Amino acid sequence: MTLPIKKHLHFIGISGTAMASLARAFKVAGFKITGSEAEHVFPPMSEYLKKNKIKYYSPFSREKLDKIVRHKTTGSFVPRICSGLRMTLPLEIVIGNAHYSDQNPEVVYARENKIELEHFPRLIEKYLIKKNSVVVAGTYGKTSATAMLAWLLDKVGKKPNYMLGGIPINWGHGARLTNTNWSVVEGDEYPAASPWDFSPKFNFYHPKFLIISSAGWDHMDIFKTKKSYVDVFKKLVARMPKNGLIVAKLDGENLKEVLKSAKCRVVFYAGCHSEQAESCISTTKPRDPVYFVDDVRVKGKITEFNLKKYTPCNVILAKARISTTDNKTQDSRLRGNDNIIIGKFQTQLLGGFNLENWAAALTMAIELGVPIKILQKAVADFRGVKRRLEIRAVENGVIIIDDFAHNPSKARQSMIALKKHFPNKKIFIIFEPNRGGRSIKCLKLYNNIFKSAEKIFIPKLSEYKKKKGVIDVSGEELAQYLRKTHTNVVYERNNEKILSWFKSHVKSDAVIAFLGSRDFGGMIEKVIKSCNKWSPCLHLKQVNQR
Repeated sequence: MTLPIKKHLHFIGISGTAMASLARAFKVAGFKITGSEAEHVFPPMSEYLKKNKIKYYSPFSREKLDKIVRHKTTGSFVPRICSGLRMTLPLEIVIGNAHYSDQNPEVVYARENKIELEHFPRLIEKYLIKKNSVVVAGTYGKTSATAMLAWLLDKVGKKPNYMLGGIPINWGHGARLTNTNWSVVEGDEYPAASPWDFSPKFNFYHPKFLIISSAGWDHMDIFKTKKSYVDVFKKLVARMPKNGLIVAKLDGENLKEVLKSAKCRVVFYAGCHSEQAESCISTTKPRDPVYFVDDVRVKGKITEFNLKKYTPCNVILAKARISTTDNKTQDSRLRGNDNIIIGKFQTQLLGGFNLENWAAALTMAIELGVPIKILQKAVADFRGVKRRLEIRAVENGVIIIDDFAHNPSKARQSMIALKKHFPNKKIFIIFEPNRGGRSIKCLKLYNNIFKSAEKIFIPKLSEYKKKKGVIDVSGEELAQYLRKTHTNVVYERNNEKILSWFKSHVKSDAVIAFLGSRDFGGMIEKVIKSCNKWSPCLHLKQVNQR
């Protein structure tokens, strides 16, 4: 414990999930917090900020920031004990990537007045990253796997700092500051603060332990070539310390190339069923252990599975030579390279991709020495991350789901999960891709991804500032392209017309799934609130099971 100077943080772009969670975490730790946003903040983040008594205003305002600064600089500072956090200057402005521009009036004000201005990855590096830094990286699965692993390590008493771009339902917050030697953070490859700092966010998190799922070309608005994308992962792996550990997906895209620069130990995981896992193992012939999911049994909203471990003969032989010179014992160990059951688990989470995420998180936890019995209970108790196939409401056979699937690969996996868990229900999709999912370069990745859907709506897309050299498609153009491989695709810029259509056409035994990273203009909440007026699904209730 130390007695630091009380510090004031002002968050520009405070309504982002990660930013709001960090603001709350720093407030709990003793910081004074204010914030600002570009425009009106919709639920659920408006409710989150209000619930946690975090003051903010919109739109961005030089004058309002000036009032905050002047009040702060003339006020007195009252020191508070704050779990050993390192605090320096009394005021620091933190800014989210989307608002880091020289046109932002608050950015201009901060520079003119020489106020410390940081992007949020640097803030995390300064206050949240610990000696035992665990980073979860890769094209997909980062948020869920980060939440899973932080939960598992918490259950064994490590109480890690954590940060992720979502809100774990068990905790209700996407970030936490503690006084331990452990941190678990989501490591995004996206630039920290373009156009001033193109360093990937994960460059600031200094992993000793790294999970990496894939390096499949993504964020084509930033990474113009596949090579430029893969290179940032190669550099991340090359910086890993020799005494570190990498847990990598066995057949992760481009990982064979990425892992060539690894100087530390590598362990693999696979989230597929036994036939596919065994095929992966026999094809890749890994020289290192592989943990994989097998014996999957879906029982409604509960999925049971076994975690197994394959150990190559060369590893077993080396252990046998070290431990014994008795030939019988050695032969016995050599016969033991069959797939060994590590433990039986059950999860509340939907989708095969979540089994893959569990394989990653469990592999790292086991390698770090967490007992299996603790892991089994922790997995069963974990309720997932908000907006990751989150069931928001259900009644009379109608299910409303909120999911963060904002690009082709995520949307495809979500669609597979929905069809598997709700095989007898009609599935209606409202899809809004983020900027990376709108690039003209990625259109072909949309082929057939929603082929099991009854109807697909593309709403009016949220606006982004144009980037030089980046060609984005409009919502209407995306709908037109989807019609090449899908039927019943509708572009509708008026949200009220989409809601009206649901009221008239949605019957029981249906799923309404909102896929995207934005707030859909409050449409999800309007569907839930108005559903008691729909004759097919009277008295729709909010549920908390996920």
